[in-house]
Amino acid sequence: MGNLLEIKNLKVEFHLDERVITAVDGAYLNIKENEVVVLAGESGSGKTITALSICKILPRNAHIVWGVINLAGREMLCLNENELIKIRGKDIAYIFQEPVSFLNPVYTIGEQIIEVIKLHQGKNKKEAYEETIDLLKKVRIWEAKRVFQSYPHQLSGGLNQRAFIAMSLACNPKLLIADEPTTSLDVTIEKEILDLLLELKNKLKFSLLFITHNLSIAQKIADRIFIMYKGRVVEEADSQELFKSAKHFHTQELLSAYERIGRI
Repeated sequence: MGNLLEIKNLKVEFHLDERVITAVDGAYLNIKENEVVVLAGESGSGKTITALSICKILPRNAHIVWGVINLAGREMLCLNENELIKIRGKDIAYIFQEPVSFLNPVYTIGEQIIEVIKLHQGKNKKEAYEETIDLLKKVRIWEAKRVFQSYPHQLSGGLNQRAFIAMSLACNPKLLIADEPTTSLDVTIEKEILDLLLELKNKLKFSLLFITHNLSIAQKIADRIFIMYKGRVVEEADSQELFKSAKHFHTQELLSAYERIGRI
């Protein structure tokens, strides 16, 4: 099976006043269809910048110096902004650690999901409403109509994350990128969200790129794991293989910490 996503030799720099900081330095990554890949590493290792580079939604002072990012045969770095807008949310969707930071506080959850459906699918308001209610139920929001009418500040962190997942899946993306989506949630809700993502992945047949510093999560969900350290991918392995025989010293350090405290 070929790769849905392939990243090669990616370099990203930040320009701060007169300084240039290399955030990603020759990183690579690949994901097959219907696969769960975990990109793991400590804070500041370049995980999020690598993921944001895929759709070129980087901070203004970040610049992709070179690299190849290929999604289903399309070279992403060659696309202009209008072409990327059509891909964002439709072929690739993101979910983040703090969904309330990305949900608009002045619109209800339902209005925001409907807007995504109308933008990418061209459905009328009635069709979009019915699909939104169905999506909320798919992410195990049983009071779908109440949540539809609610504003983000009226919902718990767990419900906002479920609603954000529903919005991300509104257009059946080929790739879902989840960047530390459970870090701010308690352990019980974290497990529910992880189980939900895997269930949806199997049902809807998308690929999942999950970014985390937590090797406990990586072990539970990953088919393959890529370890980042100082802007580089230093190790890639099947999940079981990595936990049995890590080769790079940084991976060994992460595993040692994981074994000591169970959660890093």
